[in-house]
Amino acid sequence: MSPLLATPSPWPDAIGVGGPLALLPVLVAVGLALTTRQVLVALGAGLLVGALLLVGGDPFEATLRVVDPLIIDTIAERDHVKVTLFSAFIAATVAVLSKAGATRALVDRLAGAATSRRAGMFATWMAGMIVFFDDYANCLVVGAGMRPLTDRLRISREKLAFLVDSTAAPVATVALVSTWIGFEVGLIDTALKAAGQNINAYSFFMEGLSYRSYPLVAIMLTGMIAWSGRDFGPMWAAERAAQLGPAPDAPQASGASGAARVSAWVAVVPIAALVGVTALSIGLQGTSKAPPGAALFEIIGGADGYDAMLHGSIAGLLLALLLSQASGALALTATLEAALGGVRELVEPLIVLFCAWALSNVIGALEAANFIVGALGSALPGWSLPSLVFLVAAGISFATGTSFGTMGVLLPLAIPLAFQTDPAVAVATTSAVLSGAVWGDHCSPISDTTILSATGSGCELGAHVRTQLPYAVAGGVISVLLGTLPAGLGLSPWLCLPASGLACAALVWGLGRPTAPEGAERSASGA
Repeated sequence: MSPLLATPSPWPDAIGVGGPLALLPVLVAVGLALTTRQVLVALGAGLLVGALLLVGGDPFEATLRVVDPLIIDTIAERDHVKVTLFSAFIAATVAVLSKAGATRALVDRLAGAATSRRAGMFATWMAGMIVFFDDYANCLVVGAGMRPLTDRLRISREKLAFLVDSTAAPVATVALVSTWIGFEVGLIDTALKAAGQNINAYSFFMEGLSYRSYPLVAIMLTGMIAWSGRDFGPMWAAERAAQLGPAPDAPQASGASGAARVSAWVAVVPIAALVGVTALSIGLQGTSKAPPGAALFEIIGGADGYDAMLHGSIAGLLLALLLSQASGALALTATLEAALGGVRELVEPLIVLFCAWALSNVIGALEAANFIVGALGSALPGWSLPSLVFLVAAGISFATGTSFGTMGVLLPLAIPLAFQTDPAVAVATTSAVLSGAVWGDHCSPISDTTILSATGSGCELGAHVRTQLPYAVAGGVISVLLGTLPAGLGLSPWLCLPASGLACAALVWGLGRPTAPEGAERSASGA
């Protein structure tokens, strides 16, 4: 017998492997996430239950094993260290640019080109697309930065909050470089390994971008609403009231915290370097390994996405630090404090990520996906998986207000299940989990981005949720009917996306009504 085959299991006393008990950690994590809305408590409890099963039921031993080896080995893995580092570097870059006022300057440049209600709404949508690298920065910077303009144009605070919220999580989750990508790719990588798949996680993520139905639909739908000046449901009433009622109180200007007013280029150059260096590193690595004439995905697959994002994040941070100094926007001490503050803001998401990685390993060791496949047999057709996991992820994310926690709980189960049920839908199923998690994050009243969008826009939270929800529900329905269902049936996403765009247009121009009274289209200089 080969020595490898003779190697004993690291968990010789494990119970419930491949049986119904293997689902217990997931059920505990999901149940506590829904009831307590504390994702760390939920993931920690799921880990403890999983450790109990792996060590044979000894509570003292299980408590020790949660820390060592489950969490320690997870953090110490080389790729996970890279994810942690580039996430921290991107967070530091965002914080420095925000503290220097550079991100606000970039938004102000957009606002200067808006001279009508339609242009104001479209400029707000574009600002949300440009501040793609972090959803929190989007909510606070775009909301507060565009508010004076939208107030002057009599665009309702509800509409501003909707435009901001719809370009926060939906944009950050599909951006090639953002504070979300490390989290998502890291979870995918762990789940692929648990499924026994030797697949490059970054290329797998890239392949799934065209299947990310809800974020793409949300972006298209929001852009059409902004451009058309049409609305339906409670938003129409809010917009009408904003135009016919008294002007809102003007918010106080909140410029850069530094002494000097900085140029938008202080933000543009580090962001461009972040994206450009990442893309260049992927291209150089992939080209050196791929055969001549290789396709784009073969080139991407040949590169180490973690290394590339690490290179890009280092370049972006260094330029942000240098330019904030060269422009005179911040003193050296303030620059360093901003960078460290950005990293500190990342502590809780990283702890969630570490626990989710560890829970994924536990679920894999217990062979939960094997049990589900064996129990369901032919009762769960492969074509239904993308839609099913989208709905489950959307429900959990809406109820808990966390997209990251939802991804951490579901991806370790959904990816192995997809490969064992029907490998052809594995990419679509993975994308459906991410899309469903974003749906809940987008519109849940307890989601951080929902709350921050309302706060940054000066809108009452209940009004924001009430006016936004019909759009989110409509986008979710389109995403299932023209996204996850066709993807499960093998239809190309490049056919589904144009169909989804046409459905969004039909919704906006069919159901929506113009909100501006006849002859009341206001300019930025108008009273």
